[in-house]
Amino acid sequence: MEICPFEPKKENLEFLEQELNLLQDLEQEKARFSLKLKSLRQKARLNKEVVKHYETLINNLQKEIEKLLKRLPKLEDEELQENKTLLKSINGIGEKTSLLLLVATNHFKSFEHSKSVSKYFGVAPRMYHSGNKKITIGKCRTTKEYIRSVLFICSWSAVKCNPQCKALYERILEKGKCKKLALIAVCNKLLRQAFGIIKSKNKYQLDFAK
Repeated sequence: MEICPFEPKKENLEFLEQELNLLQDLEQEKARFSLKLKSLRQKARLNKEVVKHYETLINNLQKEIEKLLKRLPKLEDEELQENKTLLKSINGIGEKTSLLLLVATNHFKSFEHSKSVSKYFGVAPRMYHSGNKKITIGKCRTTKEYIRSVLFICSWSAVKCNPQCKALYERILEKGKCKKLALIAVCNKLLRQAFGIIKSKNKYQLDFAK
């Protein structure tokens, strides 16, 4: 048996991961208070003090988000910047998504196969069964819900500007499958493209296989 030594994340990646988790919490809190304020404004009688309090909370959260976003570039080393540039060459993956993927996977060093990456982020189909009970097929249930949701949003752009993702999306729809399932497949495709590009250190090329 060949033993593969564990490679821990660099200090800047550990700090970036904590900052990104904080960013997620701040954005969720801001969205939650924004929805509460929107609902409150539908009432016939408004308490101005309550409205003012919600507005203050939202403004403070926005300021904290802006401060955090200014701190992120200071934690990026040369390797991270190079790999971000590679990932952003994929049509459908932007600044935020590339940073999230690289930090979460330690530059994909923790994975040897693209299938493992898809399973890790919960975009690969999986079969569930228990004894003689009915077998059901669904997605992998992992804890990477936030990154999975970001990838799902990326898939909306990918089906328009990424030819390979667009072809996959249309092929699945032609089989009579639902749009959500097709978009999950596009997320899987994006992850495989990202994995291949980081491992090969080549920018995205449409006719690379040819």
